[in-house]
Amino acid sequence: MSTFIKVCEYKKLADGSMRTVSTKHGNIVVVREGDNIYALANECTHEEFPLSEGWIEDGCIHCAFHGAKFDLKTGEALSLPAYENIVTYPVRINDGMIEIKVE
Repeated sequence: MSTFIKVCEYKKLADGSMRTVSTKHGNIVVVREGDNIYALANECTHEEFPLSEGWIEDGCIHCAFHGAKFDLKTGEALSLPAYENIVTYPVRINDGMIEIKVE
């Protein structure tokens, strides 16, 4: 069964910043880029390094370990050494709170 879980207030997540959330489904990184919010599995598909240790640039999240990059919207692996996509999660803003949908 899918459910939305609260992450934080939208206004408290600054542009260009990230927040990690631990769930029973694993760690999720929530990213704000401009007015957009994204949620992705917090693990690079190359070496299982936390993506939250990396940086955000031009609609992508970059892994700090080997430089792999992933599209924030789709989770698509855009550069080697990663070739497998990362899981993304639906996000909504509800009463000023960021919520992510998990199974």
